[in-house]
Amino acid sequence: MVSFDDVMIQICERFSTNLGEKVTPNQVGFESVKLAREEIDYKGIDIKTLPEWVLVHMFICGDWSGYAVVNLEQTKLYGLGTFYFDDEPFKKGR
Repeated sequence: MVSFDDVMIQICERFSTNLGEKVTPNQVGFESVKLAREEIDYKGIDIKTLPEWVLVHMFICGDWSGYAVVNLEQTKLYGLGTFYFDDEPFKKGR
């Protein structure tokens, strides 16, 4: 099981590293959406490995954003990452 809380802990750890200070879940904004695999365009995620539908958790803390792509049952994590506000987290050409 890849619970939302598990994902939040991993995102907070990455935000903490990025910001150089401890980040807790109550400091992080988030939104979760159901998307078709063809709508996923994050670098490092091969959409051919995804099920037809996925759940994408999106996070924000200061100028940093993050994402996690999981299956609808939240049993498999396909990708997780953070990026700075002006970085491009998406593949080129879209």
